[in-house]
Amino acid sequence: MIARPQPAYQGQMTVEEFLAFTDTRPDEERWELIEGVPVLSPAPVQLHQLIAANIVSFLGEQKATIEASWLPLLGVGTRVPASPRSLPQPDVYVQAGAAADSPVTDDALVIFEVLSRSNTAADQAWRKRVYSSVPNCAHYVTVSQKAASVSAFDRATDWRERKIHGLDASLDLPALDLSLPLSRLYRWTSIAS
Repeated sequence: MIARPQPAYQGQMTVEEFLAFTDTRPDEERWELIEGVPVLSPAPVQLHQLIAANIVSFLGEQKATIEASWLPLLGVGTRVPASPRSLPQPDVYVQAGAAADSPVTDDALVIFEVLSRSNTAADQAWRKRVYSSVPNCAHYVTVSQKAASVSAFDRATDWRERKIHGLDASLDLPALDLSLPLSRLYRWTSIAS
């Protein structure tokens, strides 16, 4: 078992204290602040990274095609009003404005999480709750690594789950005015073979 570095800090951290702490850590470490507690995320597997890259790639192509003002990005710390002492980091998000020189955002139109073994049911419920508190977030999407399957939670339907299955299905994202084919999401993976 690998020992995970923990900050020499007692009690709950604020976002500002957390950012000061992560400035001292190596760039390859991915930390999140969850309810005041810094958590080191396990390194993602290749399949996880390929799916995240496929999402960013497809959205980038669509942005260029329709000349959209929104911008797809790999996740950074996201301020969540429902939990002021938290700074979760989604895998991919789409923001309304231009990119900034900041490790933090509060501008997420769509948030994607590629589910890993470390995402328990309690973690998924917590993320749905806090991501739905981001003021301009219209869609929160979880993506399976086991099958061609996504779950979308939409502000327009009071965050009720809609499940989309199969490589010939598409994920409608009205906030972006597009549909993401699951075949593109899972391109070059064993799921698509």
